Amino acid sequence: MRRANLWKFILTMILLVAAVWQLVPTFKLQGLTEQQKAEMSRDELNKLYSKAIHLGLDLKGGMHIVLEIDRPGMAKATGKQPNEITDKELSDATDRALEIIRNRVDQYGVAEPSIQKQGNDRIVVQLPGVDQERARALIGTTAMLEFKLVQEDKVLQDVLDKIDKALLGEKGQALMSDSTMFGDKPFSSLLQFVSNSEMSAMEQDRELVVKALKDPVVQAAIPADYEFAWGAKEDREGYRRYPLYMLKKQPEITGAALAEARMGVGSDDDPSALRVDFTLVRKYANTFSRITAANIKRRLAIVLDGTVKSAPVIQGRIPNGSGQITMGNATTVEARDLAIILRAGALPAPVSIIEERSVGPTLGMDSISNGVKASIIGAIAVILFIVIYYALGGLVAVLALAFNIIMLLAVMAAFRTTLTLPGIAGIALTVGMAVDANVLIFERIREELRAGKTVRASIDAGYERAFSTILDANVTTVLAAVALYFFGTGPIKGFAVTLIIGLAISMYTAILVTRMIFDWITVKWNLQKLPI
Repeated sequence: MRRANLWKFILTMILLVAAVWQLVPTFKLQGLTEQQKAEMSRDELNKLYSKAIHLGLDLKGGMHIVLEIDRPGMAKATGKQPNEITDKELSDATDRALEIIRNRVDQYGVAEPSIQKQGNDRIVVQLPGVDQERARALIGTTAMLEFKLVQEDKVLQDVLDKIDKALLGEKGQALMSDSTMFGDKPFSSLLQFVSNSEMSAMEQDRELVVKALKDPVVQAAIPADYEFAWGAKEDREGYRRYPLYMLKKQPEITGAALAEARMGVGSDDDPSALRVDFTLVRKYANTFSRITAANIKRRLAIVLDGTVKSAPVIQGRIPNGSGQITMGNATTVEARDLAIILRAGALPAPVSIIEERSVGPTLGMDSISNGVKASIIGAIAVILFIVIYYALGGLVAVLALAFNIIMLLAVMAAFRTTLTLPGIAGIALTVGMAVDANVLIFERIREELRAGKTVRASIDAGYERAFSTILDANVTTVLAAVALYFFGTGPIKGFAVTLIIGLAISMYTAILVTRMIFDWITVKWNLQKLPI
């Protein structure tokens, strides 16, 4: 072998070995059953996922969600009017929300998530292979955590009396004309009192209570520094009811003070009950200690997104800044997800889901199966044609094509590129472009042989004259792919990336690898006639 070909051979072998080594995790992962995956540790499985080719949403199944920052909700949170929120403020809020959502998803344990900003106020989230309801709650929850004191005794009773009197007035009677309330306590009669601070409404009465609390007549009767908040639905003695609390509007501490949150099991009332244990950062632990010391025997409501999760009675000063949120009848998954949400922090503004698509895993597997079948059938057809038509040249092209595909998949695995259905189409197009380059070279070699040149001279001239044509074709295709990458989104980018990588590798195989093989064959057997 000539010195010039020796370094080509060594470089090609190094690249081939590196490519096969890079693809080992992919082959290993694809060979695992669901049961084997479940038996593996999370760290080991995540390590395998991180080194394997990522499958996109259309192949693996999962969720595609587009979130939009709620401008009116953001304005309300910041004390502004919606038209006073600038585009920069909206964009900054979107950036912060993106990072918080990414933290939540990372702690959730989703492999291969895609979380991207779109415009000034939108976030596109793609989560392959997840439970849809759980993911929707995890991503869309604002998670505004607040600790508020529950008002009780005389102040609460005075407010309820004012609301009853307001509803007995002319406007109040009009408001409640369609209700079944009667007597001189139209509002209080809908509530059941467990203690001085704990009251609730039966499920059938809740709508009436909500209607009353929203009316301006009733709101005017409620002091400006207090508010009513609902608790989660409870089942007591065979009846469904909703706890209702009157809270100080100004929170004592917010979720920004949280340092840690973990799911736990067991409470004072129920050893099997689920809870979320939390710890505050040291700066706020002292504040929490002072608050609890000054309000012993009072309730401190733990409010998440406007709903009271629990309202424990302060039994004594809590010096270490720790506490717990009781979860009632929640499942282990719900308790764990709440801990994740609290650890990741609250979104800077409410978000709404404006687009949602889901792909089932069965559809994803069908897509993979059909894509693989189409690729295999197409590859066999191309191989048969090129081998029959170009004989020895066809065999050389097939070897180069196999090298091309192995290298392409290895590069995708190395750069953690996500493989989608358009990506598979990009691979198929790359195969076609690689074969096209070989066809150009072989036709040039044929022309030189017909002109009476020797085999060696024909091969040299064929590669030299075909090079500019191959380069022009690939450059123009790459430019189109670059435009698709920068102006396209999602799967279109996947197609563009696959095509660009494939074209770069096909140039290497068509110009260097096949030339090296031809040189080796002609020198090894001293061919005087080339079957091409």
